[in-house]
Amino acid sequence: MTGGTALPGSGHLDDRQHRVRRSPLLFTAPVILLAALIAMTVWEITKGNLSQEVRLHWPWRITLLGQEALGSLLAVALGFVFARAQYSRTVKPIIGWNGHVSVDAPGMNSKFVWVVGVRNGGMHSAVVESVDYHVQAAGQQVPAAHVQWQGYQATLTELESLGLEIGKDFDLEPLGSGWPLSTDIDRKGMYAARFSIPAISMLDNLYIRIRVTDAVGDTHERIVHCLRGAEVEMRSAQATDES
Repeated sequence: MTGGTALPGSGHLDDRQHRVRRSPLLFTAPVILLAALIAMTVWEITKGNLSQEVRLHWPWRITLLGQEALGSLLAVALGFVFARAQYSRTVKPIIGWNGHVSVDAPGMNSKFVWVVGVRNGGMHSAVVESVDYHVQAAGQQVPAAHVQWQGYQATLTELESLGLEIGKDFDLEPLGSGWPLSTDIDRKGMYAARFSIPAISMLDNLYIRIRVTDAVGDTHERIVHCLRGAEVEMRSAQATDES
């Protein structure tokens, strides 16, 4: 079972991957430089089309750079911005997740366990910047705009407050900053969480917001809906086991 896209207006968190921040050094600075060079070039071209008498008056007396020098710098800056944009598409991570039913998980309160993995389907590895969680108990309706994200320890505490027991009803992998999300992980992904049947019945969902940084310093985010499809897949596995 793989993640899908929440419909707009459904009240659920959108799990589509998106870029949340660009690198100030490798994106913002070159774009600002390019804009400045374009403005300087326009200035010099406009100034060059004025009469000699007008160019003797303020502010046309200001000389920045020659048109040839500006043209060369503009070409270099434009080439860098386009090359950077192309390279950023090449190294962009593709954050995916997968849920599957596992049988006879040691220590868990049910024979069948729902296991969630996270993987990178892109061509280049990325580094985890942050991982946050949101617990949504059964029957709880929290608008997406009011979701409160929390850390690993706070999530464990909240799950235990619902009467769930760590290692028996649920388990969360303590993913954290600096964790490599490589491209050589198998189809089931890097282990992130697992849930027993009692846990699934008590939770509407558990969301993991994972942010990663790619090779050009851009930050990408995706929200994993850990329990999407879990109940159906569990019932299917039980029916198959009983037949």
